[in-house]
Amino acid sequence: MPAIEFQGQCFQLDDNENLLDGLLKQKASVPFSCRAGVCHSCLLQVTEGKPPADSQQFLTEKQTAKGFMLACQAHVIEDITVRLPLRDEVPGIITGLTQLSPTEIRLTMSTRLPFSISKGDQVYLVNHEGFEGHYPVADVSDDLLIIECLIERKAGGDPFSAWVHSDAQTGLRLMLIKQN
Repeated sequence: MPAIEFQGQCFQLDDNENLLDGLLKQKASVPFSCRAGVCHSCLLQVTEGKPPADSQQFLTEKQTAKGFMLACQAHVIEDITVRLPLRDEVPGIITGLTQLSPTEIRLTMSTRLPFSISKGDQVYLVNHEGFEGHYPVADVSDDLLIIECLIERKAGGDPFSAWVHSDAQTGLRLMLIKQN
């Protein structure tokens, strides 16, 4: 039985058990959706060992070169260490709206996946109505799952900031995209 190290814990898989099923059965927190290799929600990155070939068949050459694999497709036969990869684009949910002044709101967003972003980077935010805006990141949690931006209400033509100040609510979804 191969040993899988993930999020600081060691997991054992049963014979013929795919990685996703084995981790979930043992209560590991692994994102997933389709279980067919299409959505890429269960994308993991191998940091020690070699990804099984079957786990990379639906990935690009760039992804395989970085050691990415799909947990739902992986039948691991040797010990490996895996982690959630940092992503440049993730879905998020509004978890806080704090009015700092009549023209400034702290927008707090939570992501389900680690986001490759740092304080001071530019993030492109898109809401469910298609309103979008670019903002500097004011703060990021150590686990890269909580991102904060200060959104200043701008007169004359910034629909996203107007939406944040008038209609945004906790629980609404956004897409966060790192700007290079």
